[in-house]
Amino acid sequence: MKRVIASFFICLLLTGCWDELQLKKLLFVDVVGVDYEGDSKQLKVSYVISSLQNANQGGGNPNNIFLESTGDNIYDAVSKTNKEFPGVLSVLETRLFLISTRFAKDQPLNYLNITSQFIANPLYGYLAIYDGDLSKLLNKKRIKDQTLSEFLVGLLEEDEEKGKIPSHKLVHFILDGARFNNDFALNRFEPYENGVRLAGTALFREGKYTGVNLNDEDTQLAILLDGTSGKNQLIAGKLEGENYSALVQSAHRDFHINEKDNRLHDIEISLNLDLKLIEAGLDSKKYTKDILAELEKQIAADITTKVSNVIATLQKSNCDYLQLGHEVSAYHPKLFIGMAWWREQYPKITISPKVKVKILNTGILD
Repeated sequence: MKRVIASFFICLLLTGCWDELQLKKLLFVDVVGVDYEGDSKQLKVSYVISSLQNANQGGGNPNNIFLESTGDNIYDAVSKTNKEFPGVLSVLETRLFLISTRFAKDQPLNYLNITSQFIANPLYGYLAIYDGDLSKLLNKKRIKDQTLSEFLVGLLEEDEEKGKIPSHKLVHFILDGARFNNDFALNRFEPYENGVRLAGTALFREGKYTGVNLNDEDTQLAILLDGTSGKNQLIAGKLEGENYSALVQSAHRDFHINEKDNRLHDIEISLNLDLKLIEAGLDSKKYTKDILAELEKQIAADITTKVSNVIATLQKSNCDYLQLGHEVSAYHPKLFIGMAWWREQYPKITISPKVKVKILNTGILD
């Protein structure tokens, strides 16, 4: 009997909300967009709110509501919206923070840090950049029969699962201090036809967007250089006019810091790839050990050329995405003179990739 009474009181307690807000009054923000208002430094904050039309016990039709407000900071803009629109904005389930290229060039993390102070903390949302009219994009109701928020987040989740893009959640930047020197790359969206698509990554130096981007293929290679396992990433190219493609089964990367006369001389990046060769579309053939070794050598040379171009882009934009400065500072402190020195040296230092490829099979893809 005591158990029955105790269960009854627990059920009564569970029916209430600690903050006494009625659930129907909460506006669940799925996507937050941040830009500047005109030529001012006022923030223009856009909200894409997920809702159900014709809701009933069997469900309803997913829908997006678009709101927009301005403020000195994100918290100020949210507060104004709560005063001007019935309901209370909730960012607890926010899945994406999307910033404009203009805003990205002006230390965006300094403005986004305030989100860590929200009671309902939204830090596990993705952080990405949009190279277009942000308000116009977020005001769209649907793209390809999906709500805007489902489409945008779906693109990120699918490519992240395939290992094609970096996994950048806001929490990585707020709690990790944006790593050693505040250089990083954000996933980049761009307008495409009547919608939007992912288009590589945008490079940041000292927390500011450099205006330089990596395309999809270069982004994939940069991720491998950054030390990811690369499982099931698709690598494609041409050898002597013939197309080849392979799935990465594993990747291992090492940095080698070389010195000469007690000075930093060069950096070697070794990248060892185990690949599953795909022969669909090619004439199936049997490989001797010598032919296989030559094929591995040719693929390694092709990837080395592409990786070298990625490194050259990073150096030209003075974006230490691979955190090589941290590597030198942490493991070779006598060679590291300081951040000002590193900023001057990084674009000029010799950084050489050494790629080795091992083909684990030569069969048709299952």
